Amino acid sequence: MLAATLALAACETSAPASPERPTGPEFLKVAFVKDLSVPDADEHALPAVQAARLAFETASANDPDRTPVELQEFDLRDPADLEVIEADPAYVGVMVAPGVDEEAAPLDDDLPVVSLSGLGAGAGRRAWIRMVAPLTTVADALSARMRRSDPCVLSEDPPPDPLFDMLAERLPNATAEAIDPSSAADVAADAGCTTVIWAGGPDGGATAARLLRPAGVTFVGGDRLLDPDFLSGVGSEGEGSFALCACSTVSASTDLAARRFIQDYQSQHGVAPGAYAVEAWDAAHLILRALDAGETSRTQVAAALDDATEIRGLEGRHRLGADGEPVDPRSLLRLYAVRGGRWVPADWHEV
Repeated sequence: MLAATLALAACETSAPASPERPTGPEFLKVAFVKDLSVPDADEHALPAVQAARLAFETASANDPDRTPVELQEFDLRDPADLEVIEADPAYVGVMVAPGVDEEAAPLDDDLPVVSLSGLGAGAGRRAWIRMVAPLTTVADALSARMRRSDPCVLSEDPPPDPLFDMLAERLPNATAEAIDPSSAADVAADAGCTTVIWAGGPDGGATAARLLRPAGVTFVGGDRLLDPDFLSGVGSEGEGSFALCACSTVSASTDLAARRFIQDYQSQHGVAPGAYAVEAWDAAHLILRALDAGETSRTQVAAALDDATEIRGLEGRHRLGADGEPVDPRSLLRLYAVRGGRWVPADWHEV
């Protein structure tokens, strides 16, 4: 059995190769599962895909003797894709993309899963870890903070994820409507709302925020507002908007590993790491360290995930329960605000 704590020492990519390492496959694979039926699914998952792939590539570059790990993307809507993952022993694990409802992803119980999504649950799966706070935690935090601010809960039709219904349930006295984003200002004015909680996507959010700004309405949303399309679409009218995300940033960190991650990511992609990039990097290192013992199988990764009680990542550490869920999910939430045309960390008292 591996030690009960898996330390994700982000500054180290792998252990030195051992000359006694048994002969294994030419390369290993990790499946990255997305749900392309959800609007903007590719864009929503892009920073995570890029960060995870960078982690695996960096590990191979730092230790040419270790078995390379490749990241392969799949759409859970295609059952044949999922069968490929289950049938090929080279797949040592699965990463679930942000926004994916795992209950709609019928993955084999033998597959180790590291989730970047706030939806679904491990459902009794032995080897399963959630790297982020559940979406219910996001909805609880938003509704508790906004309850006394005469909020409207708005989204384009159809809403891209269950956040809209969760907020509507938690704020029964608020106006909750799926709308044409161009009518956001009229809907807010008719309802007397001083705050709009946008539970929709980035393009509709940009349209709504642009129209609401002249009325002085506070604009708050979920993680989908962190998509670059929101900033490019809203322009200067997005200044002062807020987004609550179960994702962290290391932009202000002085830690060497964090600075190296930012530098390598920007060098490869030309932009700073986006939403869930930090969590995806840490998730990839969780899998890499599980393979450091020399075995190259999903059984090895499953044992490591099953034993994990704490994760140490780029931004810090958090504890895991026996079910693979974070023990203190509220601590994983981060509030961001648009300042000078970009998203920066913010505090609740600013809302």
